[in-house]
Amino acid sequence: MTPPARSGSDDASKRVAYLERENRRISREAQGEADEMFAQYQLSQLLASGGNPAELARSVATELVRLSGAATVGVWLASPHSGELRLSGHAGTESRLPQAFDSPAEADAWAAASPDHLAVTLVDREPVGVVGLVGPAHVRLLQLSRHELAVAFRGAQARELLDRERQELAALVEGATDAIVQVDGDRRVVRINPAGEQLIGRQASEAIGVPCWDLLGCEFAADHGPLDCPFSAVLAGGEPMAYRELAAWRPNRSVVRLIGSFTSTEDDQAAGEPSRRATAILRDVSAAQALAELREGFVATVSHELRTPLALIKGYADTLLHLEIDDESRRRFVERIQASTEQLTRLVNDVLDIARLDADPLVLERAPIQIGAIVARLRDDLGDSGGADRLRVRISQRLPPVEADGARIGQVLDNLISNARKYAPGDTPITVSARVDGDTVVTSVEDRGIGIPTGDEELVFEPFHRGRNVRELSTPGTGLGLHISRRIVAAHGGRLWLERTESGTRVSFSLPMLVPAQSRPSAWAQGDG
Repeated sequence: MTPPARSGSDDASKRVAYLERENRRISREAQGEADEMFAQYQLSQLLASGGNPAELARSVATELVRLSGAATVGVWLASPHSGELRLSGHAGTESRLPQAFDSPAEADAWAAASPDHLAVTLVDREPVGVVGLVGPAHVRLLQLSRHELAVAFRGAQARELLDRERQELAALVEGATDAIVQVDGDRRVVRINPAGEQLIGRQASEAIGVPCWDLLGCEFAADHGPLDCPFSAVLAGGEPMAYRELAAWRPNRSVVRLIGSFTSTEDDQAAGEPSRRATAILRDVSAAQALAELREGFVATVSHELRTPLALIKGYADTLLHLEIDDESRRRFVERIQASTEQLTRLVNDVLDIARLDADPLVLERAPIQIGAIVARLRDDLGDSGGADRLRVRISQRLPPVEADGARIGQVLDNLISNARKYAPGDTPITVSARVDGDTVVTSVEDRGIGIPTGDEELVFEPFHRGRNVRELSTPGTGLGLHISRRIVAAHGGRLWLERTESGTRVSFSLPMLVPAQSRPSAWAQGDG
């Protein structure tokens, strides 16, 4: 603008006043631009601070109220799923803001309904949100920063989604029932989940940094040596391995049979070559393999024990039907058919007992019983078959009674005595004794038989398991007697165990006495005979 041309002192004064006004105007504009640049810088610093979308929305609204002079500022952000704009944060005096807009167009309609409303859509390739102002405001800063705001809110939403997915993945890993083990390029453990800790028998604090072959005990497993490591295979080739069987050793030297899947990933580093990591998902199949072996043992044992007596029954029956034989031979054949039938009956009863014990709690009909009376009854039964001569009974008549199911305890004693007769030479004695031990009565059956192989002391109590020496001798049997007996004794609150002696085997079981030790007569103190 050109000042008016005048002369004289008046003209000079007016010119000075004009220049002063121009200087003030230029200063105000410069200050305004400087304030605007500083405000934009402050807003940029706020956006760079990060945070989740809701926190960032509240902070941006508060800052815009201060910088723009608006009475109220609201920030509506688009939902990643529906696209609906929801109020995420606001600041100022006006709290009656819409909670949501279906689209930016609806936000524009809200702004157009009042001269005091303004809506600015934030776009980063697609609408990210809307900033709404209520009351007179300086909106230039908002217009200049709308893209920067859109980028910041888009980044905050991406970080929130990533954090949520990371938390969900961590929850899946921590809560997985399969063991998850991750190693670095040197095959040192960098992560192990709680299921892995339980499987391997080491805490994560003890496992991190440990070589995988040390953690899994591979150097002790015959089928999994250093040259046959699935971790090495996936680290070298990068191809995932969907199924692999291997063995691991716990610190207590027990073997765990595993099935695992292995894969590798690249771990980008800030400098240098990216490193690779390998992750294994391992499942303990020891129980499944034991069940499969048990099933195979059941089929083999039962089929053998069924086939032998059935063949005898069929052979004797065919002889009786088709051949003319004398009465004495006929009677002998019928007796053998009866013996084979009893053998089949015992097998079926044992299998049914196993099924009942596994399906339902054992129902006991408890009553006061004398161990000596049960042994005497079994001895009488053996007298009919000629086996009573081998039995040596050492049970005092002063032995206190126990509260038990007489039929079930008779079944236990019958199993133990039958085993002793089966596995001990026919000319050796079988000793049955009983004694008081604290508040229990301990009954033992001792023989001079082939004994239990070392390492099989507990295995013989598993169903259908028979000692190696018994299998080698092809001695008939199902391997169910000790398992059923232990279950019956345990149901009574006692325990059953076996011991190797110098001359054979002793199997003992304890049962609670009917009268506690502090209340029993002193005559019972020496209850063993």
